[in-house]
Amino acid sequence: MGKKLTALALAACAALLLLPAAQAAQEYSFPAVRAALALPDGVYGTVLTPDNLQENAAFVASRGGTPEAWAADFAARGVLLQAYDQENGRVLVVTALSDVDGKRYFDINALTPETRAQYRASHGSDGAYSVLGYRYDSISWKNFPRVGRFLQLRYSYREGGDLVRRGYQRRTIRNGFTVTLDMQVFGRQLQAADNSALNRVFDTLSFTEILPMPELPLALDETQTAPVETGDAEFTMKGKTRPGAKLTAVLMSFGTSQTKLFETTAGASGSYTLPVTLPGEDVYLMTLTVAYEGLEELTKAYNIRYQKGLLPVTVTAAPPGEFTSDEFVLTGVTAESGVTATLTVNGAARTAKPDKKGVFTFRIDTSARGAYDIRLTLGKKGLQERSFHYQSFRYPTREEQERAMAQSAVTPSYDQMLNTPDALEGSALRLDGYVTGIEAQEGEWLIRFALRRTFGGYADEVMLFSDQEPSYPTETLVTVYGEMLGVSVTEDASGQEARVPMLRMTLFAGVAPPA
Repeated sequence: MGKKLTALALAACAALLLLPAAQAAQEYSFPAVRAALALPDGVYGTVLTPDNLQENAAFVASRGGTPEAWAADFAARGVLLQAYDQENGRVLVVTALSDVDGKRYFDINALTPETRAQYRASHGSDGAYSVLGYRYDSISWKNFPRVGRFLQLRYSYREGGDLVRRGYQRRTIRNGFTVTLDMQVFGRQLQAADNSALNRVFDTLSFTEILPMPELPLALDETQTAPVETGDAEFTMKGKTRPGAKLTAVLMSFGTSQTKLFETTAGASGSYTLPVTLPGEDVYLMTLTVAYEGLEELTKAYNIRYQKGLLPVTVTAAPPGEFTSDEFVLTGVTAESGVTATLTVNGAARTAKPDKKGVFTFRIDTSARGAYDIRLTLGKKGLQERSFHYQSFRYPTREEQERAMAQSAVTPSYDQMLNTPDALEGSALRLDGYVTGIEAQEGEWLIRFALRRTFGGYADEVMLFSDQEPSYPTETLVTVYGEMLGVSVTEDASGQEARVPMLRMTLFAGVAPPA
Protein backbone atom coordinates (compact mmCIF):
# COMPACT_ATOMS: atom_id res chain seq x y z
CA MET A 1 0.00 0.00 0.00
CA GLY A 2 2.86 2.33 0.92
CA LYS A 3 4.53 1.74 -2.45
CA LYS A 4 1.27 2.51 -4.27
CA LEU A 5 0.90 5.82 -2.38
CA THR A 6 4.50 6.75 -3.16
CA ALA A 7 3.93 6.06 -6.85
CA LEU A 8 0.77 8.14 -6.84
CA ALA A 9 2.57 10.99 -5.07
CA LEU A 10 5.39 10.95 -7.61
CA ALA A 11 2.88 10.96 -10.44
CA ALA A 12 1.08 13.94 -8.89
CA CYS A 13 4.38 15.82 -8.49
CA ALA A 14 5.27 15.10 -12.10
CA ALA A 15 1.89 16.48 -13.20
CA LEU A 16 2.34 19.61 -11.09
CA LEU A 17 5.67 20.29 -12.76
CA LEU A 18 3.73 20.86 -15.97
CA LEU A 19 1.43 23.52 -14.43
CA PRO A 20 3.67 26.57 -13.78
CA ALA A 21 4.15 27.28 -17.49
CA ALA A 22 0.36 27.54 -17.92
CA GLN A 23 -0.24 29.47 -14.69
CA ALA A 24 2.86 31.64 -14.64
CA ALA A 25 2.32 35.37 -14.31
CA GLN A 26 3.79 37.97 -16.66
CA GLU A 27 5.99 40.24 -14.54
CA TYR A 28 6.70 43.91 -15.30
CA SER A 29 8.96 46.37 -13.52
CA PHE A 30 8.93 50.16 -13.73
CA PRO A 31 12.34 51.47 -12.61
CA ALA A 32 11.49 55.19 -12.69
CA VAL A 33 8.64 54.68 -10.22
CA ARG A 34 10.45 51.94 -8.25
CA ALA A 35 7.47 49.63 -8.72
CA ALA A 36 6.58 46.24 -10.17
CA LEU A 37 3.50 44.10 -10.79
CA ALA A 38 2.42 40.91 -12.54
CA LEU A 39 -0.38 40.07 -14.97
CA PRO A 40 -2.12 36.70 -14.76
CA ASP A 41 -1.18 34.47 -17.64
CA GLY A 42 -3.75 33.84 -20.37
CA VAL A 43 -5.96 36.86 -19.54
CA TYR A 44 -4.42 39.75 -21.46
CA GLY A 45 -3.87 38.87 -25.09
CA THR A 46 -1.96 42.05 -25.99
CA VAL A 47 0.17 44.00 -23.52
CA LEU A 48 1.59 47.31 -24.73
CA THR A 49 4.43 49.23 -23.10
CA PRO A 50 6.36 52.30 -24.30
CA ASP A 51 9.13 49.93 -25.44
CA ASN A 52 7.12 47.45 -27.52
CA LEU A 53 4.78 49.64 -29.58
CA GLN A 54 6.81 49.09 -32.74
CA GLU A 55 6.61 45.33 -32.25
CA ASN A 56 2.81 45.65 -31.99
CA ALA A 57 2.40 47.99 -34.98
CA ALA A 58 -0.30 45.81 -36.56
CA PHE A 59 -2.40 45.83 -33.38
CA VAL A 60 -1.98 49.61 -33.01
CA ALA A 61 -2.96 50.12 -36.66
CA SER A 62 -6.11 48.01 -36.14
CA ARG A 63 -7.17 50.67 -33.66
CA GLY A 64 -6.51 53.54 -36.03
CA GLY A 65 -3.12 54.58 -34.68
CA THR A 66 0.58 54.43 -35.40
CA PRO A 67 3.41 53.44 -33.04
CA GLU A 68 4.79 57.00 -33.23
CA ALA A 69 1.45 58.64 -32.34
CA TRP A 70 0.79 56.16 -29.54
CA ALA A 71 4.31 56.65 -28.15
CA ALA A 72 3.61 60.38 -27.84
CA ASP A 73 0.23 59.64 -26.23
CA PHE A 74 1.78 57.15 -23.78
CA ALA A 75 4.40 59.75 -22.79
CA ALA A 76 1.76 62.46 -22.26
CA ARG A 77 -0.43 60.20 -20.11
CA GLY A 78 2.47 58.51 -18.32
CA VAL A 79 1.38 55.07 -19.54
CA LEU A 80 3.61 52.28 -18.25
CA LEU A 81 1.44 49.41 -19.43
CA GLN A 82 -1.79 48.97 -21.41
CA ALA A 83 -3.18 45.44 -21.43
CA TYR A 84 -6.20 44.16 -23.41
CA ASP A 85 -8.57 41.52 -22.04
CA GLN A 86 -10.64 41.24 -25.21
CA GLU A 87 -12.70 38.28 -24.04
CA ASN A 88 -14.19 40.33 -21.19
CA GLY A 89 -14.11 43.75 -22.87
CA ARG A 90 -11.57 45.26 -20.47
CA VAL A 91 -8.43 47.34 -20.83
CA LEU A 92 -6.01 47.68 -17.91
CA VAL A 93 -3.99 50.90 -18.00
CA VAL A 94 -1.17 51.54 -15.53
CA THR A 95 0.11 55.13 -15.44
CA ALA A 96 2.65 57.11 -13.44
CA LEU A 97 2.83 60.88 -13.90
CA SER A 98 5.32 63.29 -12.39
CA ASP A 99 2.54 65.88 -12.30
CA VAL A 100 1.66 68.84 -10.07
CA ASP A 101 0.26 66.56 -7.35
CA GLY A 102 3.28 64.28 -7.52
CA LYS A 103 5.63 67.21 -6.97
CA ARG A 104 3.45 68.82 -4.32
CA TYR A 105 2.80 65.73 -2.16
CA PHE A 106 5.60 63.33 -3.26
CA ASP A 107 4.39 60.55 -0.88
CA ILE A 108 0.76 60.71 0.25
CA ASN A 109 1.48 58.18 2.99
CA ALA A 110 3.86 60.55 4.78
CA LEU A 111 1.41 63.45 4.95
CA THR A 112 -1.37 64.40 7.36
CA PRO A 113 -4.96 63.12 7.28
CA GLU A 114 -6.05 66.67 6.44
CA THR A 115 -3.82 66.68 3.36
CA ARG A 116 -5.15 63.29 2.24
CA ALA A 117 -8.70 64.58 2.69
CA GLN A 118 -7.79 67.56 0.51
CA TYR A 119 -6.41 65.27 -2.19
CA ARG A 120 -9.50 63.06 -1.98
CA ALA A 121 -11.68 66.16 -2.48
CA SER A 122 -9.90 66.87 -5.78
CA HIS A 123 -11.78 63.83 -7.15
CA GLY A 124 -15.17 65.30 -6.21
CA SER A 125 -17.73 66.91 -8.50
CA ASP A 126 -16.01 70.31 -8.23
CA GLY A 127 -12.44 68.97 -8.26
CA ALA A 128 -9.71 69.01 -10.86
CA TYR A 129 -10.60 65.57 -12.27
CA SER A 130 -14.17 66.64 -13.09
CA VAL A 131 -12.71 69.21 -15.51
CA LEU A 132 -10.96 66.35 -17.31
CA GLY A 133 -14.26 64.49 -17.83
CA TYR A 134 -14.22 62.08 -14.87
CA ARG A 135 -17.24 61.62 -12.64
CA TYR A 136 -16.48 59.56 -9.54
CA ASP A 137 -19.40 57.98 -7.69
CA SER A 138 -17.21 56.15 -5.17
CA ILE A 139 -14.10 57.65 -3.54
CA SER A 140 -12.44 56.14 -0.46
CA TRP A 141 -8.99 55.72 1.07
CA LYS A 142 -7.68 52.31 2.08
CA ASN A 143 -4.32 51.57 3.72
CA PHE A 144 -2.88 48.36 2.23
CA PRO A 145 -0.20 46.68 4.40
CA ARG A 146 2.27 46.12 1.55
CA VAL A 147 1.87 49.21 -0.64
CA GLY A 148 0.37 51.89 1.60
CA ARG A 149 -2.63 54.13 1.03
CA PHE A 150 -4.55 54.10 -2.24
CA LEU A 151 -7.75 55.80 -3.27
CA GLN A 152 -10.35 53.27 -4.40
CA LEU A 153 -12.38 54.83 -7.18
CA ARG A 154 -15.31 53.99 -9.43
CA TYR A 155 -16.01 56.35 -12.32
CA SER A 156 -17.55 57.20 -15.66
CA TYR A 157 -15.64 59.20 -18.26
CA ARG A 158 -17.14 61.53 -20.87
CA GLU A 159 -15.82 63.42 -23.87
CA GLY A 160 -17.96 66.19 -25.32
CA GLY A 161 -20.91 65.00 -23.23
CA ASP A 162 -20.71 61.45 -24.61
CA LEU A 163 -20.06 58.56 -22.26
CA VAL A 164 -16.80 56.96 -23.42
CA ARG A 165 -16.13 54.37 -20.73
CA ARG A 166 -16.60 53.30 -17.14
CA GLY A 167 -14.03 51.85 -14.80
CA TYR A 168 -12.45 51.13 -11.44
CA GLN A 169 -9.20 52.79 -10.35
CA ARG A 170 -6.61 52.55 -7.60
CA ARG A 171 -4.57 55.76 -7.18
CA THR A 172 -1.80 56.97 -4.89
CA ILE A 173 1.16 59.35 -4.88
CA ARG A 174 4.50 57.61 -4.33
CA ASN A 175 8.10 58.56 -5.08
CA GLY A 176 6.97 61.81 -6.68
CA PHE A 177 4.51 60.15 -9.12
CA THR A 178 0.73 59.96 -9.31
CA VAL A 179 0.35 56.20 -9.78
CA THR A 180 -2.96 54.85 -11.17
CA LEU A 181 -4.17 51.36 -12.00
CA ASP A 182 -7.25 51.79 -14.19
CA MET A 183 -9.54 48.94 -15.27
CA GLN A 184 -11.56 50.35 -18.16
CA VAL A 185 -14.71 48.85 -19.70
CA PHE A 186 -16.53 50.02 -22.83
CA GLY A 187 -20.13 49.81 -23.99
CA ARG A 188 -21.60 48.27 -20.84
CA GLN A 189 -22.21 48.74 -17.12
CA LEU A 190 -19.54 47.94 -14.57
CA GLN A 191 -19.64 44.52 -12.95
CA ALA A 192 -18.17 43.15 -9.73
CA ALA A 193 -15.97 40.94 -11.91
CA ASP A 194 -14.26 44.05 -13.30
CA ASN A 195 -13.23 45.16 -9.82
CA SER A 196 -12.08 41.62 -9.05
CA ALA A 197 -9.95 41.63 -12.21
CA LEU A 198 -8.34 44.91 -11.10
CA ASN A 199 -7.70 43.56 -7.60
CA ARG A 200 -6.06 40.47 -9.06
CA VAL A 201 -3.38 42.70 -10.61
CA PHE A 202 -3.29 45.23 -7.77
CA ASP A 203 -2.52 42.47 -5.26
CA THR A 204 0.77 41.82 -7.10
CA LEU A 205 1.86 45.49 -6.99
CA SER A 206 4.97 46.28 -4.99
CA PHE A 207 7.26 49.27 -4.52
CA THR A 208 10.85 48.11 -4.77
CA GLU A 209 12.14 51.29 -3.09
CA ILE A 210 10.54 54.15 -1.14
CA LEU A 211 12.44 57.38 -1.66
CA PRO A 212 12.94 59.74 1.31
CA MET A 213 10.69 62.77 1.42
CA PRO A 214 12.39 65.81 -0.12
CA GLU A 215 11.86 69.39 0.98
CA LEU A 216 8.36 69.94 -0.38
CA PRO A 217 7.55 73.14 -2.30
CA LEU A 218 5.62 75.91 -0.62
CA ALA A 219 1.86 75.45 -0.52
CA LEU A 220 -0.89 77.96 0.14
CA ASP A 221 -4.32 76.94 1.40
CA GLU A 222 -6.60 79.96 1.53
CA THR A 223 -9.62 79.95 3.82
CA GLN A 224 -10.48 83.59 3.06
CA THR A 225 -9.25 85.14 -0.16
CA ALA A 226 -9.37 88.51 -1.97
CA PRO A 227 -12.76 89.51 -3.43
CA VAL A 228 -13.19 89.74 -7.18
CA GLU A 229 -15.64 92.61 -6.63
CA THR A 230 -16.33 94.65 -3.51
CA GLY A 231 -18.16 97.70 -2.29
CA ASP A 232 -15.90 97.98 0.79
CA ALA A 233 -12.39 99.38 0.89
CA GLU A 234 -11.12 96.79 3.39
CA PHE A 235 -10.90 93.01 3.34
CA THR A 236 -8.84 90.35 5.10
CA MET A 237 -7.07 87.34 3.66
CA LYS A 238 -6.57 84.22 5.80
CA GLY A 239 -5.15 80.76 5.34
CA LYS A 240 -2.29 78.39 6.05
CA THR A 241 1.19 77.87 4.62
CA ARG A 242 4.64 76.84 5.91
CA PRO A 243 5.29 78.13 9.47
CA GLY A 244 7.51 81.22 9.38
CA ALA A 245 6.89 81.91 5.67
CA LYS A 246 6.67 85.59 4.71
CA LEU A 247 3.63 86.74 2.71
CA THR A 248 3.82 89.93 0.67
CA ALA A 249 0.87 91.41 -1.24
CA VAL A 250 1.65 94.07 -3.85
CA LEU A 251 -1.41 96.06 -4.92
CA MET A 252 -1.26 97.93 -8.24
CA SER A 253 -3.94 100.38 -9.43
CA PHE A 254 -4.93 100.26 -13.09
CA GLY A 255 -6.18 103.83 -12.90
CA THR A 256 -3.11 105.49 -11.36
CA SER A 257 -0.37 102.81 -11.70
CA GLN A 258 0.45 103.40 -8.05
CA THR A 259 1.41 100.45 -5.85
CA LYS A 260 0.85 99.60 -2.20
CA LEU A 261 2.51 96.92 -0.07
CA PHE A 262 1.01 94.65 2.64
CA GLU A 263 3.05 92.07 4.58
CA THR A 264 2.65 89.41 7.26
CA THR A 265 4.42 86.25 8.51
CA ALA A 266 2.80 82.86 9.07
CA GLY A 267 2.73 81.75 12.70
CA ALA A 268 4.06 78.59 14.33
CA SER A 269 1.12 76.55 13.00
CA GLY A 270 1.41 78.07 9.52
CA SER A 271 -1.73 80.20 9.88
CA TYR A 272 -1.69 83.78 8.63
CA THR A 273 -3.94 86.85 8.57
CA LEU A 274 -3.33 89.62 6.03
CA PRO A 275 -5.54 92.78 6.15
CA VAL A 276 -5.68 94.83 2.93
CA THR A 277 -7.00 98.38 2.42
CA LEU A 278 -7.86 99.61 -1.08
CA PRO A 279 -6.85 103.30 -1.60
CA GLY A 280 -9.94 104.21 -3.65
CA GLU A 281 -12.47 103.08 -6.24
CA ASP A 282 -10.57 101.40 -9.02
CA VAL A 283 -9.64 98.11 -10.65
CA TYR A 284 -6.57 96.51 -9.06
CA LEU A 285 -4.10 93.75 -9.78
CA MET A 286 -2.75 92.22 -6.59
CA THR A 287 0.15 89.78 -6.48
CA LEU A 288 0.67 87.65 -3.37
CA THR A 289 4.14 86.15 -2.87
CA VAL A 290 4.92 83.46 -0.28
CA ALA A 291 8.65 83.19 0.51
CA TYR A 292 10.71 80.90 2.72
CA GLU A 293 14.49 80.73 2.75
CA GLY A 294 15.87 77.90 0.64
CA LEU A 295 12.59 77.21 -1.20
CA GLU A 296 11.21 78.48 -4.48
CA GLU A 297 8.75 81.33 -4.02
CA LEU A 298 5.05 80.78 -4.61
CA THR A 299 3.12 83.54 -6.41
CA LYS A 300 -0.59 84.06 -6.93
CA ALA A 301 -2.41 86.90 -8.74
CA TYR A 302 -5.83 88.45 -8.09
CA ASN A 303 -8.03 90.92 -9.98
CA ILE A 304 -10.12 93.16 -7.72
CA ARG A 305 -12.80 95.67 -8.65
CA TYR A 306 -13.72 98.22 -5.95
CA GLN A 307 -16.78 100.41 -6.42
CA LYS A 308 -18.79 102.01 -3.62
CA GLY A 309 -22.40 100.86 -3.63
CA LEU A 310 -21.52 97.77 -5.64
CA LEU A 311 -23.36 94.65 -4.54
CA PRO A 312 -20.52 92.13 -4.12
CA VAL A 313 -21.38 88.77 -5.64
CA THR A 314 -19.26 85.73 -6.46
CA VAL A 315 -20.85 82.92 -8.46
CA THR A 316 -18.96 79.90 -7.12
CA ALA A 317 -20.59 77.32 -9.42
CA ALA A 318 -21.70 78.88 -12.71
CA PRO A 319 -23.56 76.95 -15.43
CA PRO A 320 -21.14 75.46 -17.98
CA GLY A 321 -21.60 75.73 -21.71
CA GLU A 322 -22.71 72.11 -21.74
CA PHE A 323 -24.70 70.14 -19.16
CA THR A 324 -23.84 66.45 -18.82
CA SER A 325 -26.16 65.40 -15.97
CA ASP A 326 -29.86 65.70 -15.14
CA GLU A 327 -29.33 68.41 -12.51
CA PHE A 328 -27.00 71.35 -12.04
CA VAL A 329 -26.62 73.25 -8.77
CA LEU A 330 -25.83 76.94 -9.24
CA THR A 331 -24.26 78.47 -6.14
CA GLY A 332 -22.86 81.82 -5.17
CA VAL A 333 -22.08 84.02 -2.22
CA THR A 334 -22.52 87.65 -1.28
CA ALA A 335 -21.13 89.57 1.67
CA GLU A 336 -24.30 91.67 1.93
CA SER A 337 -27.35 90.75 4.03
CA GLY A 338 -30.90 91.29 2.85
CA VAL A 339 -30.15 90.37 -0.76
CA THR A 340 -32.76 88.76 -3.03
CA ALA A 341 -31.55 86.37 -5.72
CA THR A 342 -33.71 85.63 -8.77
CA LEU A 343 -32.99 82.87 -11.26
CA THR A 344 -34.73 82.73 -14.63
CA VAL A 345 -34.39 79.59 -16.77
CA ASN A 346 -35.96 79.76 -20.24
CA GLY A 347 -38.42 82.38 -18.98
CA ALA A 348 -39.43 80.64 -15.72
CA ALA A 349 -38.34 82.67 -12.66
CA ARG A 350 -37.90 81.83 -8.97
CA THR A 351 -36.28 83.63 -6.04
CA ALA A 352 -34.16 82.67 -3.04
CA LYS A 353 -32.64 84.38 -0.02
CA PRO A 354 -28.96 83.79 0.79
CA ASP A 355 -28.36 82.04 4.11
CA LYS A 356 -26.59 83.53 7.15
CA LYS A 357 -23.22 83.08 5.45
CA GLY A 358 -24.43 84.79 2.29
CA VAL A 359 -24.60 81.60 0.25
CA PHE A 360 -27.42 81.17 -2.28
CA THR A 361 -28.29 77.96 -4.12
CA PHE A 362 -30.50 77.10 -7.08
CA ARG A 363 -31.11 73.56 -8.33
CA ILE A 364 -31.69 73.49 -12.08
CA ASP A 365 -33.41 70.54 -13.77
CA THR A 366 -31.24 69.85 -16.82
CA SER A 367 -32.73 66.50 -17.83
CA ALA A 368 -34.36 67.88 -20.99
CA ARG A 369 -32.18 67.96 -24.11
CA GLY A 370 -31.85 71.36 -25.74
CA ALA A 371 -30.85 74.98 -25.03
CA TYR A 372 -30.96 76.70 -21.64
CA ASP A 373 -31.08 80.49 -21.32
CA ILE A 374 -30.19 81.29 -17.70
CA ARG A 375 -30.17 84.69 -16.02
CA LEU A 376 -29.20 85.31 -12.38
CA THR A 377 -30.12 88.65 -10.83
CA LEU A 378 -29.30 89.86 -7.31
CA GLY A 379 -30.59 93.03 -5.75
CA LYS A 380 -30.79 95.04 -2.54
CA LYS A 381 -32.29 98.44 -1.96
CA GLY A 382 -29.64 101.15 -2.10
CA LEU A 383 -27.12 99.02 -4.01
CA GLN A 384 -26.58 98.41 -7.71
CA GLU A 385 -28.41 95.38 -9.07
CA ARG A 386 -26.15 92.61 -10.40
CA SER A 387 -27.04 90.39 -13.32
CA PHE A 388 -25.29 87.33 -14.80
CA HIS A 389 -26.30 85.70 -18.08
CA TYR A 390 -25.44 82.14 -19.16
CA GLN A 391 -26.30 80.07 -22.21
CA SER A 392 -25.95 76.30 -21.91
CA PHE A 393 -26.95 73.23 -23.87
CA ARG A 394 -27.77 69.63 -22.99
CA TYR A 395 -26.77 67.33 -25.82
CA PRO A 396 -28.19 63.85 -26.27
CA THR A 397 -25.98 61.08 -24.92
CA ARG A 398 -24.37 58.62 -27.28
CA GLU A 399 -26.93 56.02 -26.25
CA GLU A 400 -29.77 58.44 -26.99
CA GLN A 401 -28.25 59.31 -30.36
CA GLU A 402 -28.01 55.63 -31.18
CA ARG A 403 -31.63 55.01 -30.16
CA ALA A 404 -32.86 58.01 -32.16
CA MET A 405 -30.87 56.99 -35.22
CA ALA A 406 -31.91 53.37 -34.90
CA GLN A 407 -35.56 54.49 -34.97
CA SER A 408 -35.21 56.84 -37.95
CA ALA A 409 -32.34 55.38 -39.97
CA VAL A 410 -32.89 53.49 -43.19
CA THR A 411 -30.67 50.73 -44.52
CA PRO A 412 -30.37 51.21 -48.30
CA SER A 413 -29.11 48.61 -50.67
CA TYR A 414 -25.73 49.13 -52.30
CA ASP A 415 -27.43 49.70 -55.67
CA GLN A 416 -29.61 52.44 -54.17
CA MET A 417 -26.57 54.29 -52.81
CA LEU A 418 -24.74 53.89 -56.08
CA ASN A 419 -27.52 54.67 -58.54
CA THR A 420 -30.02 56.94 -56.69
CA PRO A 421 -27.96 58.84 -54.10
CA ASP A 422 -30.14 61.98 -54.43
CA ALA A 423 -33.16 60.08 -53.12
CA LEU A 424 -31.25 59.34 -49.88
CA GLU A 425 -30.21 62.93 -49.12
CA GLY A 426 -31.41 64.18 -45.74
CA SER A 427 -31.95 60.67 -44.38
CA ALA A 428 -29.97 58.96 -41.62
CA LEU A 429 -28.43 55.82 -43.11
CA ARG A 430 -27.40 52.71 -41.24
CA LEU A 431 -24.70 50.44 -42.64
CA ASP A 432 -23.41 47.14 -41.28
CA GLY A 433 -20.02 46.24 -42.66
CA TYR A 434 -16.28 46.03 -42.22
CA VAL A 435 -13.62 48.71 -41.74
CA THR A 436 -10.95 47.84 -44.29
CA GLY A 437 -8.69 50.89 -44.07
CA ILE A 438 -8.20 54.30 -42.44
CA GLU A 439 -6.39 57.30 -43.97
CA ALA A 440 -5.77 60.86 -42.70
CA GLN A 441 -6.71 63.46 -45.32
CA GLU A 442 -6.24 67.18 -44.63
CA GLY A 443 -7.88 67.46 -41.23
CA GLU A 444 -10.39 64.65 -41.65
CA TRP A 445 -10.33 60.88 -41.86
CA LEU A 446 -11.25 58.62 -44.77
CA ILE A 447 -12.55 55.24 -43.64
CA ARG A 448 -12.74 52.54 -46.27
CA PHE A 449 -15.76 50.40 -45.54
CA ALA A 450 -17.18 47.26 -47.20
CA LEU A 451 -20.69 45.89 -46.83
CA ARG A 452 -19.81 42.30 -47.72
CA ARG A 453 -16.99 39.90 -47.03
CA THR A 454 -16.16 37.52 -49.88
CA PHE A 455 -13.94 34.49 -50.22
CA GLY A 456 -11.21 36.60 -51.78
CA GLY A 457 -11.64 39.76 -49.70
CA TYR A 458 -14.41 42.39 -49.56
CA ALA A 459 -17.11 43.77 -51.85
CA ASP A 460 -19.54 46.72 -52.07
CA GLU A 461 -17.04 49.35 -50.95
CA VAL A 462 -18.18 52.63 -49.35
CA MET A 463 -16.11 55.72 -48.48
CA LEU A 464 -16.86 57.20 -45.04
CA PHE A 465 -15.58 60.63 -43.99
CA SER A 466 -15.18 61.51 -40.29
CA ASP A 467 -14.05 64.65 -38.43
CA GLN A 468 -12.49 62.56 -35.66
CA GLU A 469 -9.77 59.95 -35.79
CA PRO A 470 -11.48 56.56 -35.60
CA SER A 471 -10.27 53.65 -33.52
CA TYR A 472 -12.34 50.82 -34.90
CA PRO A 473 -11.20 47.21 -35.18
CA THR A 474 -10.66 46.11 -38.76
CA GLU A 475 -12.13 42.91 -40.15
CA THR A 476 -14.94 43.00 -37.58
CA LEU A 477 -18.61 43.49 -38.42
CA VAL A 478 -19.58 46.95 -37.13
CA THR A 479 -22.51 49.36 -37.39
CA VAL A 480 -22.14 52.97 -38.51
CA TYR A 481 -24.60 55.79 -39.21
CA GLY A 482 -24.08 58.49 -41.79
CA GLU A 483 -25.47 60.95 -44.31
CA MET A 484 -25.25 60.60 -48.08
CA LEU A 485 -22.65 62.84 -49.76
CA GLY A 486 -22.78 61.47 -53.26
CA VAL A 487 -20.80 59.09 -55.44
CA SER A 488 -17.06 59.19 -56.14
CA VAL A 489 -16.26 58.54 -59.82
CA THR A 490 -12.69 57.60 -60.74
CA GLU A 491 -10.87 55.29 -63.16
CA ASP A 492 -9.56 51.92 -62.08
CA ALA A 493 -6.23 50.41 -63.18
CA SER A 494 -7.76 49.16 -66.42
CA GLY A 495 -9.19 52.57 -67.32
CA GLN A 496 -12.78 51.59 -66.52
CA GLU A 497 -15.08 53.89 -64.55
CA ALA A 498 -15.08 53.08 -60.80
CA ARG A 499 -18.00 54.41 -58.75
CA VAL A 500 -18.10 54.32 -54.92
CA PRO A 501 -20.81 55.77 -52.59
CA MET A 502 -19.58 58.49 -50.18
CA LEU A 503 -21.09 59.19 -46.73
CA ARG A 504 -20.36 61.64 -43.91
CA MET A 505 -20.21 59.45 -40.80
CA THR A 506 -22.22 60.83 -37.87
CA LEU A 507 -22.00 57.96 -35.39
CA PHE A 508 -20.10 54.73 -34.88
CA ALA A 509 -22.33 52.36 -32.91
CA GLY A 510 -19.82 49.58 -32.32
CA VAL A 511 -19.86 45.90 -33.11
CA ALA A 512 -22.93 44.94 -35.10
CA PRO A 513 -25.28 42.31 -33.66
CA PRO A 514 -25.20 38.91 -35.35
CA ALA A 515 -27.62 38.50 -38.24
